[in-house]
Amino acid sequence: MKIDVRTPTLEDLERFKVCLAADPDHAGQDADSWISGPGEFMVFFNPKGDRVWVKIERVLRVNIQHDPACSKRAISRLLYKGFHWLLGASRNSQFSEVIFESRALPLIQFLQKLFGVKPVEENYSVRT
Repeated sequence: MKIDVRTPTLEDLERFKVCLAADPDHAGQDADSWISGPGEFMVFFNPKGDRVWVKIERVLRVNIQHDPACSKRAISRLLYKGFHWLLGASRNSQFSEVIFESRALPLIQFLQKLFGVKPVEENYSVRT
């Protein structure tokens, strides 16, 4: 069966709002936050009229490695200034989220304190 993608029609939007409101896994979510930016709102559909709605956002994944020969103070300053630049650049490039993976508790705590990073839960990924 052929599957197509389109921007939603008015009928798609009306049906989406009904489906979202009735779905306990999306309880309390605002349909307008799905439809409006950042990102794109699309519909996967088939000739039978079956539909799946998707909110597509650009997300930036960052990996971090520091030079252990540098002082903690120097690393802190580099991370502080670097993350300010990174967040601004990602915002200007239409990324809606910055994700980093780490098991280094001091780094996690530092970025939580300065930038409010939070653990990502109930998310799944696939590399493209």
